[in-house]
Amino acid sequence: MLTVGIFFFTERYFRWGLAQNFALAAAQGAVYVVGSLAANTIAARFGRRRGLIALYVVLAVLALLAAAAPTPAWLVLTLLAYVLFTAMCWPALESLVASDADAHTMSKRVGAYNLVWSGANAVTFAVSGAVITHWRAGVFLIPAMAHVISALIMWAKPDVDPAAPSNPAPAHGHAEPEPELVAKRTLAMWLARISLPATYVVVYSLAAMMPLLPVMQPLETAQRTLAGSVWMLARFAAFLYLGATVWWHTRPRILLVAAAVMLIAFIGVTVRPSDVSGARVIPHAVDLASMIGWQIALGMVMGIIYSASLYFGMVLSDGSTEHGGYHEALIGLGSILGPGTAALTQLVWRGDVRAGVTTVCCIIGLSVIAAAFASARASRGPANLPTS
Repeated sequence: MLTVGIFFFTERYFRWGLAQNFALAAAQGAVYVVGSLAANTIAARFGRRRGLIALYVVLAVLALLAAAAPTPAWLVLTLLAYVLFTAMCWPALESLVASDADAHTMSKRVGAYNLVWSGANAVTFAVSGAVITHWRAGVFLIPAMAHVISALIMWAKPDVDPAAPSNPAPAHGHAEPEPELVAKRTLAMWLARISLPATYVVVYSLAAMMPLLPVMQPLETAQRTLAGSVWMLARFAAFLYLGATVWWHTRPRILLVAAAVMLIAFIGVTVRPSDVSGARVIPHAVDLASMIGWQIALGMVMGIIYSASLYFGMVLSDGSTEHGGYHEALIGLGSILGPGTAALTQLVWRGDVRAGVTTVCCIIGLSVIAAAFASARASRGPANLPTS
């Protein structure tokens, strides 16, 4: 509600256009990178569990402060602080989930973790339009209540992190993987982490522009977030499947295919059939169905890339908070690059959705090229890729 869904709030109550929404998304990305990289220091100083309890309390307070936002400036100020502290939470959570586990157990845990957060994202975003329309303060009060509940749950589980290591040592008794498997995991991690920023270029650019897409204009706010949540549901389905299977653990180049499909699917989501049909009139229902269909493809491939980035980073680092921070910082990097460059296009082509779409496509295309280069380099020998 306060990261992706907030753009529907700003469009409805502040009448913000593409330039303002893109700028807000880029600012969120910048503070997200800072918070992600600070997470390891927080965990080392206070422990993962105690640090998370404190962070949840801070987030609840910030959400309550945002509820009193009478002006756009106050909302932006509190929201950026909120995003900063949110970013500090995820690496510690990921480390708690993944530490002290062999590769198979870690895969199951990461799969369950992905289902929890992505399922909550999908449901919350789907209903956020109705909340924005009928309970304006609920956009801030619901997250505040969720953070209080999270703090209480973590406080009630003192055994979850007894030693509270920031970078846990490998658990004893785990068999060392074969060198060939390590090489495949390393390639998969690099392909995923090259592509991961591009997925969040898509997420935050799409979030910023979705309320203003022509296909959304005939819909009410509640209908817009419902229609725009399909890719999140598809991502949830991808996490469900990937968490129950392991075949993708030894097929790293599927990530290169996923990155290429992501580019095509993003174009499909943002470009209507009626935009390319020439003189032929296309009904709105067909445009909407096309957008929803491409969202399914987009969510599936984004789920593959995210799962691989988190799993392979954690399995190669034995579940360290530091690597969780790298994973989240790449998310923030994508949040800067996509909306930031799209915002610059609005200086020249103000209000033109196509300019933002073109910019995002270029960034995704560059990530596909970089992933292809890394794949080709790895083909010449595992030593051509660094292991961390």
